[in-house]
Amino acid sequence: MAWKWTRALDGNIASLERGERRNFFVYAYRNTAASRTALTFGLPLLFLIGWTRDYAVSPAMAMESLPRRLLLFSLLVAMALLIRARLRAHWREAALVGYACVFSAGIAMTTLAEPERMSLTHVAAVLTTIIVLPFALHRATAAAVIVAFSIPLFAMLAIQGAGPALFLAYAGYTLVGVGIGLGYRRVWLDTSLDVFQLRQRLLSRIHVDSLTGLLNREGWQTRAVRAFERALSEQRRVAVAYFDLDHFKRANDTHGHAMGDMLLRTVAKTLREQCRAGELVARVGGEEFLALLPDAGEDDAYACAERVRRAVAALPGPIPASVSCGVAACQAGEPLELAVARADAAMLEAKRRGRNLVLRADAHAPPFTVAGPAGE
Repeated sequence: MAWKWTRALDGNIASLERGERRNFFVYAYRNTAASRTALTFGLPLLFLIGWTRDYAVSPAMAMESLPRRLLLFSLLVAMALLIRARLRAHWREAALVGYACVFSAGIAMTTLAEPERMSLTHVAAVLTTIIVLPFALHRATAAAVIVAFSIPLFAMLAIQGAGPALFLAYAGYTLVGVGIGLGYRRVWLDTSLDVFQLRQRLLSRIHVDSLTGLLNREGWQTRAVRAFERALSEQRRVAVAYFDLDHFKRANDTHGHAMGDMLLRTVAKTLREQCRAGELVARVGGEEFLALLPDAGEDDAYACAERVRRAVAALPGPIPASVSCGVAACQAGEPLELAVARADAAMLEAKRRGRNLVLRADAHAPPFTVAGPAGE
């Protein structure tokens, strides 16, 4: 029974791995941002529009209810601003639950003040539940929205001293609204998931190197620039390391391209193992690799590159392997391309000095100051 309830709330999302599920929710949230904003800022207007109708019918009663309407309008707008703000996901979800509770409380308060409107209360509650539920992306949020909508309405019935028949009628209306809302939510989530997974597969083909499984040049230009800008906006350090496999053409010519491909895959695996989570590694050329190292200064980047150099030099197999590397810490106001160019220049100098070497970039020197061919 619990599994069926989870499936009703989440559809096929329950089968995703944790990381993929998190990425899907980010994608789904971005996709619904415009509709969610229109909904959460549009619904509060109903209280004000309703007040203008009341004023046309009975000005005295309308003026008496005006403070209550303005309070509800203000609370709903405040919740809508929280939902729209760049907060952590769980705070935005909590704001959506709060929004549902305030809206339902507004319906209940209006009904308590004007009991003659009782016949319309359930219609507004059911329709709002159907509209809001699809925007509750997480199953815990969906369940909380259902509870948040239900409590004020049933509390209103208790305050009015309603009989069991009226409670049962409202329970029936609520169940119908919840059923339709959850059904629509599941269809929308499953459709979005299909599009998300297709998009992920296409991006993987575009951004991932098929031989090594690392990012390719296009993937680097997309993800590394984004990670670099995020690190700068958060005032974190960031460094780059540029690796080049030594004498790779000679290895290809001597041992064949199949062995060369195997060597590239082995070096790529070594790079992944030596880099930490959150550090991006890409194959940007035939035997050239780049690593973006957030939260790392030049010393940290040098230590990481040294680990890679030693690990590659210790690789077993018929082909002796080594890498030359240049590292550069990104300077204030410096674009990523310039930091990469400085690391590249340091790598070329390491080649000239005999290979199998890690060198730091000179932060004050132009990116290309070394003349003459470096060789493989």
